[in-house]
Amino acid sequence: MIRALLLAILLIGTSIPAALAQGLPGTDPLTLVVSPQYPRPYQTVSIAPRSSLLDLSASTVRVSVDGERVYEGSGTQATNVRAGALGERTTVSVSVTDPDGRVYTKTQVLRPAEVSLILEPASTAHPFYRGGGLVASEGRVRLIAVPDLRSAPGTRLPASSLVYTWRLGDRILTDSSGIGRSTLTAEAPVRYRNANISVTVTSPDSSLVGEARTVVSAVDPTARMYRNDPLLGPNFDVALSDRFSMPDTEATFRAVGYFFATPPTFAWTVNNTTNGTDKDLTVRATGNGQGAARLGVTVTEPASRRSAESRVTVDFGASTGFGFFGL
Repeated sequence: MIRALLLAILLIGTSIPAALAQGLPGTDPLTLVVSPQYPRPYQTVSIAPRSSLLDLSASTVRVSVDGERVYEGSGTQATNVRAGALGERTTVSVSVTDPDGRVYTKTQVLRPAEVSLILEPASTAHPFYRGGGLVASEGRVRLIAVPDLRSAPGTRLPASSLVYTWRLGDRILTDSSGIGRSTLTAEAPVRYRNANISVTVTSPDSSLVGEARTVVSAVDPTARMYRNDPLLGPNFDVALSDRFSMPDTEATFRAVGYFFATPPTFAWTVNNTTNGTDKDLTVRATGNGQGAARLGVTVTEPASRRSAESRVTVDFGASTGFGFFGL
């Protein structure tokens, strides 16, 4: 008797009809898939009904936007809705009528928000470098979230009052998240490994949400060589490459290491002979005649031993009998 009763309970449990299942705790007969989840102003948003309890292909689905019907049919087809301006409310209502006449309704309110991410790598370059710094392998980077969340099209919420949730991949960075915490400082990944960083910004009442994502990728360091004029200083506008014609008997060169995590060291060579460890090297041609010498510098980050090289051939002289020395 007991065995038969248990079997009957198991059989009933495997065939619960939708009409009964909708009343079970934790079940939701109708859900909406919204993509993107946090729209930007005037972005096209896809909204699709989903259900594990209702047969949507046999039901009538109606979609209304701000009270105006835009779709009627069946199935799980997505409806595209254009979001409004910053903070503007767009109400999307999806109703499903099943074959038995029961009606299920779900409402989604779209309120666009804008969040931008600024990436500031802490990597080496020359002091007058006007380009955007690139990420050094295992170097420090700072990410700054710039949100624009508006409770109405003309009312912008203060950035200091918003809640920032930073994530590395799917992991929440709890120590860096919170009210007003719009800046994240972290260590960049090693070369050839990317870090997916995202920030979700929420209004105090959670009615407005915006999100931004970026991929942090490290680059290989680079070494460059410049002419360092005794009166004008280094000419950072022109990096030397291939060949350089030395107009006088003496010239000074400046080496710069780009995109290292920490200040690097320098090792100069003249015709493959070690010749100095400063960032500047002065060379001098002696005697008469002309010739060429191969000038090189290796720039190395001491901790990681990552390095980069720069080489240039220096042409000099006007007659026979010469010497070339690094000073």
